[in-house]
Amino acid sequence: MQIKINGQTISLAAPEPFLSILRREKIYFPLYCGGRGTCGKCRIRITEGSLPITTEDRQFFSEDELKAGYRLGCRAVITASCAITFEKIQREDGFYVPPVQHAESLVREPIQRQNTAEAYGVKSDKDSRMPDKVSLSIAVDIGSTTLVMALVHTDSGKIVTEYRGLNHQRSYGTDVMARIKAAVEDGQEQAMQALIRQDLAEGIVSLLKSADAPIEQIVIAGNTTMLHLLRGYDCRGLSAWPFQPVNLDFEELSTAELLGESPLVENCLLKQTKVTLLAGISAFVGADITAGLWGCGMNRNEKPYLFLDLGTNAEMAVGNRERMLVSSAAAGPAFEGGQLSCGTGSIPGAVRDVRIQYGLVRYETIGRKPPVGICGSGLVSAISEMRKSRMMDNTGRLSPRYASGGLEIIPGKIVITQADIREYQKARAAIRAGLEILVENAGYRMEEIEALELAGGFGSQLDIAKAAGAGLIPEKLAERVHILGNAVIAGLCMYIQRPDQEGIRRMIQHTREISLAKQPKFTKTFLNFSCF
Repeated sequence: MQIKINGQTISLAAPEPFLSILRREKIYFPLYCGGRGTCGKCRIRITEGSLPITTEDRQFFSEDELKAGYRLGCRAVITASCAITFEKIQREDGFYVPPVQHAESLVREPIQRQNTAEAYGVKSDKDSRMPDKVSLSIAVDIGSTTLVMALVHTDSGKIVTEYRGLNHQRSYGTDVMARIKAAVEDGQEQAMQALIRQDLAEGIVSLLKSADAPIEQIVIAGNTTMLHLLRGYDCRGLSAWPFQPVNLDFEELSTAELLGESPLVENCLLKQTKVTLLAGISAFVGADITAGLWGCGMNRNEKPYLFLDLGTNAEMAVGNRERMLVSSAAAGPAFEGGQLSCGTGSIPGAVRDVRIQYGLVRYETIGRKPPVGICGSGLVSAISEMRKSRMMDNTGRLSPRYASGGLEIIPGKIVITQADIREYQKARAAIRAGLEILVENAGYRMEEIEALELAGGFGSQLDIAKAAGAGLIPEKLAERVHILGNAVIAGLCMYIQRPDQEGIRRMIQHTREISLAKQPKFTKTFLNFSCF
């Protein structure tokens, strides 16, 4: 039998899940809920032939839509020849990734420029000539959503050029738990390892266009799950209590071990390159947070600071050079757009800011592109404005005027529903409860915290005043927030310039993880922060 996907003809020997076909044919298809059929965003349409209707299909489509051929792609199984089109394909390769600040200025000032290389006075095009005997390195941040890489002057830690791409493991789910499930229950470890190796190879090829000297080293950070998938490690220890990673320490690799059988392994600029994977802290506070803490200097501060990386998960830390406490909270579905009725990731066209004045709604999209949905920062902005305009009460309940249809950002296209607000409240409550419990366990009061270091792509898009208005950021710290942007790459640049594995190990030894689920006050604090 044959199947046509957006006009591409594919032959099948036997019935096969639609997702399996897409992955084999390398057709990218994001799964916001990890393929569980709970978000309703993977809409496809049968234009020829037929496709069985699943229970999940009936939850998201009306009878008329089902008759018109609409199905959920993640639950579809191809049993006969048919033709399928995607009703709407979101181009996620344009995901917003924050620029990098040089490590020396990381803590003190928010990002001012988009082009990091130019900010450092270094031309980033491939024709620029670098000094003789220059030493080059590559810094790599493997995020759950994005892959960020930088070509770096080893001696100065300054960036020559950057590469930003998508982590195509997203086709197995947008969050780490979905990836762990795909690895452990579905046996997809090798497939996901192959995807990230291919993504890394493409990034390296791009960076080598600007290099006219051998690459001395590649230094990599990512959360613990991403590094396990990169190395092909067994993820079962990450899937259940007591959450035991295979390895959290530094690793030294060859390029062959990093990339497998990639033709790049024999590239003359990479033949003598050593690869270092940064050490992590725990199963859910990984090497990316190690890099961020090292880069922003929390372990060198005398006064206590808070660190918050807002992404698919929210990792947080509090402390100074004496000791630090770290924790993590699940927040991704609301801030990544996955569980929002009109949600999307931080891609061009995503609504990133909302203003409400005299009942009129105005908005701004990423890249000022035509609107395609609303991302996390847009949701935070909208909720802050809705609170200010008294469109909801302190419990988050919409006023009668908006209760049934929600607030229309764009009539007939983008709306914020009561369910969206509840999703936000859960994410916000988890983060705020985590921050409060972390600070309390460290023996501080919130007013004693010197500053809040805000890292990550989502954090760099936030209007801090609105984030405080929506209750996401403690109001006591709103005027003491330092927006770090990509703190991971900045921390890796610092490590490349001054490698200090023992210093990082000492920082980790002085760091203790707090499990929020084990904290007696967590449930009560979570419920308190569920309201505004």
